[in-house]
Amino acid sequence: MPDPESPDLPVPEGKIFPRNLTARADFVVRGNPPGTRPESGVDNCFPGLEFDQRNLEKHFFPGLTVDFHRGEGSQVIAVTGGVAAARGLTGADLPLYLWEVCGRTTVDQTEAQAPVVLCRDLGGLDVWRRVHDLLPGAVAVVVGPVPGVIAPGQDVVDGGLNRARRDGASSVVRAPDGTLDHAVLVADRARFLNENGVIDPEVYEPGDLTRSLCAPWQYDFRDCGCYYWAASKPDIATSSDGRFHDLNFLRRDRTTVPPEPDLKVFAGRTAKELTHPQLIADWNVLPVVLNGREDDSLGLPATPVTEPLTPAEVIAELEYLATVEHALCVEYLYAHYSLAAPMTLPDGADAVTRRVFAAADEVFSVAVDEMRHLRWVNEALGTLGRPPRLGRATAIHRQLDQPFELKPLTAEQLDWFIDVERPSQQVGTGVDGMYVRLHQALIRDPQLYPGADRLAHLIKLIIDEGEDHFHRFTAVKGHLAGLTPAQYLRPLAATAQAPLDQHLLDLGDQNYAVLLGLLDVTFGLHDRAGGVLIEQARRAMTNLHEINHLLAGRGLAPRFTLPAAVAPAAPGADPALTNGQATRAAAEAAIRALTEIGALTDPAALSTRAVVTRHRADMEALLAALSGIGGQP
Repeated sequence: MPDPESPDLPVPEGKIFPRNLTARADFVVRGNPPGTRPESGVDNCFPGLEFDQRNLEKHFFPGLTVDFHRGEGSQVIAVTGGVAAARGLTGADLPLYLWEVCGRTTVDQTEAQAPVVLCRDLGGLDVWRRVHDLLPGAVAVVVGPVPGVIAPGQDVVDGGLNRARRDGASSVVRAPDGTLDHAVLVADRARFLNENGVIDPEVYEPGDLTRSLCAPWQYDFRDCGCYYWAASKPDIATSSDGRFHDLNFLRRDRTTVPPEPDLKVFAGRTAKELTHPQLIADWNVLPVVLNGREDDSLGLPATPVTEPLTPAEVIAELEYLATVEHALCVEYLYAHYSLAAPMTLPDGADAVTRRVFAAADEVFSVAVDEMRHLRWVNEALGTLGRPPRLGRATAIHRQLDQPFELKPLTAEQLDWFIDVERPSQQVGTGVDGMYVRLHQALIRDPQLYPGADRLAHLIKLIIDEGEDHFHRFTAVKGHLAGLTPAQYLRPLAATAQAPLDQHLLDLGDQNYAVLLGLLDVTFGLHDRAGGVLIEQARRAMTNLHEINHLLAGRGLAPRFTLPAAVAPAAPGADPALTNGQATRAAAEAAIRALTEIGALTDPAALSTRAVVTRHRADMEALLAALSGIGGQP
C-alpha cells in the first residue's frame, strides 16, 4: 500500500523502476555487514554457503528436470510437461541424458552463430557450465538413453541442431520396438523468477537450492583446508608426545610409528586421508587438538587465577595495550628494514639472500599481525564506548619493563622479540599474558560489558596469535643461524647526505602520519566510513613500506617520527587523534615532497619516478576521500 509519508512525485523522464523485490530492498541498514547486501551475497556454487546456483539450472529447459551432479553426464530425471511431454516423452523413457545443447551465449552472437555443445567426454558439471551461459531465448537440446560422456561425438540432427532451434523443429526418433533413440527438443529457456522478481516458488520447491551444499558436515570438514576461510579443522598437527611435527590431521594410518609426515604439496595428499565414508562412520577417531598437539588426554587447561577487574580497569588496560601493539609493530618493522633483504626476492638469488629474505619475511608478517591487533584492541575500545587510541608506548611494562627502541635485528634484539611473544597462560607474563587477565574478566562478568562475547573473541584471537609469533621469531633465528651480522644486517645511518635522501626521510614520516590519522578516523567512524578509509589506510601502509625499503636500500634508517597529533603534549594527555585535519596536512606535505622529488634530475631520483607518480595519485585520492567522509574538512 502507498506510504503516506512518501507521496507520489512526478516520474522523471527515463526513470527506471525496479521490478524485483531484491532491488526494492536496496538500502543500507547500519550495523549490517557488507555480506548482507544483495551485491555481496555469497552464492558460490562449490561448496556454496547460501545456495547452490547450479540447482537453478535443473529446470533450464521447460518440462525437463536435469541433474548435473553426476560424473557420467547430465541426467534427465523427470519429464514434467512442455514440448517433451507433448512429443510423447514419459517417465518410462527415463533415464535420459543431455547429448547436445544449443543456444546463444553472448549478446554479440547472431542466431546463426549460436554454438552447439557436444556433451561427449563432459561430466555433468562441465555441461552445467555451458548451460549456465545460455541467454534467454530459444534453446535446443538432444537427449538420449546413453550417458552423456559416451554420447555420439557429432551433431546427430540433420541440418544441424542450430537449424532445428531456429526453425522450432522438435522431433522424437524411436526404434521399431518403441524404445527411444533420441529426441530433439526446442523451447525458450526457462525463467527462474516470477513477476515479482523472486525465485519462482511454483518451479523450485523448499530445499531445492540448498540440497547439494555441504551435508553431511563431514564432507565440508574433509574437503576444506586452511586455504579456505571457513575451514573448521587443523590441517596439520603435532603428535601427542610432541616428538613428531607436521602430521596430516586426517591421515588414515594412525598406527605407524614414527607417523608419516604430511606432504608438502596438495597433490596426493587426499589419497592418504580418511575417505568421506570413513569420516562419516569413524569421525570420532580424530583426536582433540590443543595448542597444535593431538591428545585427548590433555583435558581443558586450568583457568588462570586472577584478581577481578572493574570495567574501568579493563578499559584502562586496553588503552595501554593499544599503545603496546603500536610500539611492537614499529619495532618489528624497523628490525625488518635492518635486514639486508630485498622487498621482493629476485630470480637467481643466492643462498644467503634467500635465507635473509625468509627471515625478513617472517618479521614483516608478525608486524602486520601487530597492526591487526592494534585494530582489534581499538575495536574493543569502540565497543566499550571509548575513542580510538593510536599513541605509542614508551615502555612495555607488566614484568617486562623494556623501553621502546628502534634497533636492528641483532641476536640480542631477536631474543627480546622471542621473549615478549613467548606463549603464556599466566597473568602478566609476556604480552599475551597481559591479555589473559582481560579475557578472564570478560568471561567472568559478561553482564558488565556490552558485546562481551565479541570482546572475549577479539582478546582470545590476540592471545592465540602470540604463540604463532613466538614460533615465527624462533624460525627467524633458524634462518639466520651460522650467518654473521655483516652478512644479514644493513648499516643504517640516521642522517641524510643528499637532497633525495632528506625528501625520502620526510616522506616516510608523512606516510606514517597519514596512516595513523586514517586509522584514527576509521576507528572513530566504525562502519559509517563504508570501508573507503580502510582501503586508503592499506594504500598508506603499502606506500610507507615501499618508501622505507627505498631508505634502507640507500643505507638510511626509517625514522618513524611520532606525529604531534598523536604524541601526548603532556603526561596524561589523550594521545588519540580527534579529526582528519592532521591527516590532511600530512597528505598535503607528502604531495609537496613527492613534487620536489619529481623535480630532481640526478639518476637516483629519476629511478624513483614511477614510485613518485603512483604515490602522488594515492595521496590525491586520499584527500578526495577525506572530503567525502563524515564531513571531514
